Amino acid sequence: MSADIAAHESIIVVKGELTDEDSLRHAIRHTHAILSNLGPGTTPSHFPGAHPPDLPLAKAYSLILRILKEPEIECKRIILLGTVSIPDPNDKRDLAIWTLVQGVKLTAYDAYADEVAIGETVRREGNGIEWTIVRVPLLTKSENEAVVAGYVGGPKLGTYVSRSGFAAFCLSELVRREWVMKAPMIASK
Repeated sequence: MSADIAAHESIIVVKGELTDEDSLRHAIRHTHAILSNLGPGTTPSHFPGAHPPDLPLAKAYSLILRILKEPEIECKRIILLGTVSIPDPNDKRDLAIWTLVQGVKLTAYDAYADEVAIGETVRREGNGIEWTIVRVPLLTKSENEAVVAGYVGGPKLGTYVSRSGFAAFCLSELVRREWVMKAPMIASK
């Protein structure tokens, strides 16, 4: 985080790890919603520094969901980044997306497994919480914020979405609430 953002009067920085329950609770305590873009890196599994095999992000979301359920915590809304590796019962067959997922599964299996576990964890432990998993295909650095949302195999859903589009969709979903307790895929228009 840049120094000018960290120093902004509306920003409160809480240092801690995703396993640090007290720091997470402190960070969450006075929020209205969580917008999370946590995700695994893209380093192939056979390279040093690749994603750890012990599902750290799924474990972190489990802890976050447990904290959100505490009676003194007002926040009951989380919108989180997922990938198309997380299956959804509403998905249809799509060769391009299937190929992307298989590529990740083969080259970065630990990251793939953590993503799948995130989806399972949120669905299993998210009762009482208003969650949305925003599933993305390949992320780009384009400035295009226009996206289409739906399920894998749906009309007009391609294999790319910009990071700007992801951010814009999350902010819109926070207000519009069209995808509560759902896991849409988004793609750039």
